[in-house]
Amino acid sequence: MNMDQEAVHLLHGDRAIAATEKVRFFNRAVIGGKGSELQSADGKQLIDLSATWTAAGLGYADPRIRSAVDQVLDNCPGLGLGSLINPQSVELAHKLLEITDIKAHADGADNGRVYFGHSGSDANDIALRLCRMTSVKHGGGTKVLAFEHSYHGGFGKALGLSGVQVESGAKRDDNVEFLPYPNTVHPHVDGNAQDELAYCLHAVRQAMNSNVACLIVEPVLSDGGMIVPPDGFLSGLRSLCDDSGIPMICDEVKVGLGRPGTIHAYQYEGIHPDMVTFGKTLGGGLPISAIVGPSSILDCATGASLLTMGGNPICCAAAIEFLRILIDDRLDERADRLGRLSRGHLREAIDALPEESRRHITDIRGRGLAIGVELDDGNRSEQFAEKVCYQADRLGAVVYYVGGHVLEITPALTIDEHTLYNGLDLVVRAIDDVAAGHVPDDAVAGFGGW
Repeated sequence: MNMDQEAVHLLHGDRAIAATEKVRFFNRAVIGGKGSELQSADGKQLIDLSATWTAAGLGYADPRIRSAVDQVLDNCPGLGLGSLINPQSVELAHKLLEITDIKAHADGADNGRVYFGHSGSDANDIALRLCRMTSVKHGGGTKVLAFEHSYHGGFGKALGLSGVQVESGAKRDDNVEFLPYPNTVHPHVDGNAQDELAYCLHAVRQAMNSNVACLIVEPVLSDGGMIVPPDGFLSGLRSLCDDSGIPMICDEVKVGLGRPGTIHAYQYEGIHPDMVTFGKTLGGGLPISAIVGPSSILDCATGASLLTMGGNPICCAAAIEFLRILIDDRLDERADRLGRLSRGHLREAIDALPEESRRHITDIRGRGLAIGVELDDGNRSEQFAEKVCYQADRLGAVVYYVGGHVLEITPALTIDEHTLYNGLDLVVRAIDDVAAGHVPDDAVAGFGGW
């Protein structure tokens, strides 16, 4: 079977995959990948600026992850924590407690706990559920404070507590209050960044009462449009939660673990959350998630959140190796440096475009290697963003949009500068092509997603 035949075969077989788990599919099939490049079935090399929505934090086929996994596969101590404790899960739990400075563990007390799952969705679902159980146990309520345009998961309680999902038609949780997330580019109120911050923190203060079981927040609002909040937002939330005795959950699933230029995104303001959730890049390419939190919540009900292969030693071994690489290679510092250089590179490339194309790019923002390029064709059009992603794919770069019209650039933390800049140049070229009318409407007729 030649390359063209294989591409057709794969795309025909794609009909067997349920549409309910497809987001923004192109007529593109990939058959392999190494580092920050993917190989399509038609033989084309693609620079991946998404890293599978940040899950491929070390790129694809990292030999260090493979070696760690092979050692466990050669002598595997069970497959999960349902009834057996394995050394990999214990080692990973201690490592996560060591690097995650939650409030309960900041004073050195031995009251931090770790829960293992398979994805960020189940980590957030269970974290929220356990907070509610603990609150009710102590005479409180089940209300959750979350934020507009947030994303915490694709199923369970996390689905109905995700702003972008509810805004797209998912059933809203019966006891959630969505609050405004500060946005200095498109503010809720007139004034400066401090006025916007004050408005949003006031809304949180007004929502807090004895019925609230917890507050969950993304330190960078990724799927909502790669929104970087103004300084003082996270520390302001921490103070409000402290005053009300409400647990604060930081969702670090997508924009954490080195990507924001710090190990954790919440560290930008030096706070100590009560709970932190992880997923995506934690497994170095294998499915694993984690909750790090206090024993008062994570020990509240033995056996209440069972997953047969939670704490799988194979995935735990990959996560241990990922964390070792993250710390030893200082990938957080590298992400900070590359992020600053990348935003500068984008600005220079965009400045070189004709005015007709430049006017469609209204903002470049981000933290570390979590970068947002906001597009606007006069209506902040989603179709314009769709066309840019489509054309970038045709030119040889993988990039997606979030928040309706913001290109999300989240390459592997290990991407080399030359490959990164080449990919960014392709994205800028795609914007220019779309602005010039080179991509017809019917090219993205089947482009799905919320």
